[in-house]
Amino acid sequence: MTRQHRGMKTRHLIVRTAAEVFCERGYHGTSTTEILTRSHLTRGALYFHFDSKQQLAETVATVPAELFVPPDGPVVLQCLVDFSLAHADRLATDVVLRASMRLSAEHGSGCSQDAALHEVKLRAVLLRLLQQAHSAGELVPGADPLEVTDVLMGFFTNVQPYWAKTTADLTHRLATLWRYLLPSIATAELLPRLRLHPGPAPQPARPGPGEEATVAMSGSVG
Repeated sequence: MTRQHRGMKTRHLIVRTAAEVFCERGYHGTSTTEILTRSHLTRGALYFHFDSKQQLAETVATVPAELFVPPDGPVVLQCLVDFSLAHADRLATDVVLRASMRLSAEHGSGCSQDAALHEVKLRAVLLRLLQQAHSAGELVPGADPLEVTDVLMGFFTNVQPYWAKTTADLTHRLATLWRYLLPSIATAELLPRLRLHPGPAPQPARPGPGEEATVAMSGSVG
């Protein structure tokens, strides 16, 4: 193993261990001593890669930009559903992503303004997709993109009980929310064509006579 490879493994171990502690205790409740104890590393190894707890928190809080790129598709609401479920799945399985969400929910405690943007970026993607769905005529009259965004963000920012552990049912809980929310915001023509599981992308065209009965499959909304 080369020195560079060992250094990368050590850095990865520090970030993951720090994320676990940030998830459990938040920024102010986390100490570098506990991170070192759990990772079985020396203080010298930690400070070789990170100057301070703040710099370590900023590294954890910085989410790759590609995680905020929604999928493409002919139906904007379906892209929104797919993006949100994928993000929930990542939160359920990735402790670093959960830690970044907690640090963001703590209003960037210990982080620079640029790093603590998980919550801000997620809200921006959800709102933009809902505004596009509204412009595309996919929302019923009276469905406010901003209010729907607030409902969805309420789900993501209130997963505090799950921050410190992997939770297999987080995606299922969001799918359940969508099952009750979509009938309130999606047009009657579009609703039966939306799905809450991977599958062929729905088309924006209005279903023909008798077609709606064929799309009420497992995982679909209608």
